[in-house]
Amino acid sequence: MTLSMGRLRDISLAPVCPGQICLGSVMAIPGRGTSEPRPLEQVLGQARKLLEQYYATLKQGSDSFDDRFKQVELEVCTTGTYILTKSELLFGAKLAWRNSARCIGRIQWNKLHVCADIDLHLGLVSYSYLLFDCRHVTTCQEMFDALCTHIQFSTNNGNIRSAITVFPPRTSSRSDFRVWNPQLLSYAGYKNADGSIIGDPINVEFTEVCTKLGWQGEGTQWDILPLILSSATEGPKYYELPTELVLQVHLTHPS
Repeated sequence: MTLSMGRLRDISLAPVCPGQICLGSVMAIPGRGTSEPRPLEQVLGQARKLLEQYYATLKQGSDSFDDRFKQVELEVCTTGTYILTKSELLFGAKLAWRNSARCIGRIQWNKLHVCADIDLHLGLVSYSYLLFDCRHVTTCQEMFDALCTHIQFSTNNGNIRSAITVFPPRTSSRSDFRVWNPQLLSYAGYKNADGSIIGDPINVEFTEVCTKLGWQGEGTQWDILPLILSSATEGPKYYELPTELVLQVHLTHPS
């Protein structure tokens, strides 16, 4: 999740728009992705900006901010990162959603709620906009289970609901918890010897990655790609999504 929060924007998050080309609507902006931990100065600077706005919203005094920022400084200097409280996490997620230029549903940003129990009975959920706090997960299997819950909640038999799932943060002392897929649900793309492509052309390269990890598609236009996940202690693994979780709309051209 990129925290592009209005006044919290800094040069490291500025749009990369060369010349006359605007990349504001591009999902994967060049130069944004990195596998390297941020410098401590940058982490602390962004943490200060976030917490300043958070405590201003709460209308709490400077003493509360000072006490909390001292805790954050200690954590960052010790571990390279810091753990957001649930309230801070929700605040940051709301602002990130509010400022997400591509999202057609961001008008609902202030209705987001935290759901910490990944094993919740989905039929009892009363909120339509949930943040699943999954910072406790330790394995790829737990990540996959969390993402299945995310998909089931969001697709909701066609009555789409907005959700975000948060996994453990990046630190310098371990590998990342990472979802390799650009999107949770997407179709495979296969390149034939003659250069023609079956399926989704944009996913040809990622389909090859899945194949190298052992996944075997059926070679059709509509093969759903597996999720490729890695954790702090596990390299990339593929997980096939249950058929019942994949909501597809069958379209037929009138002619």
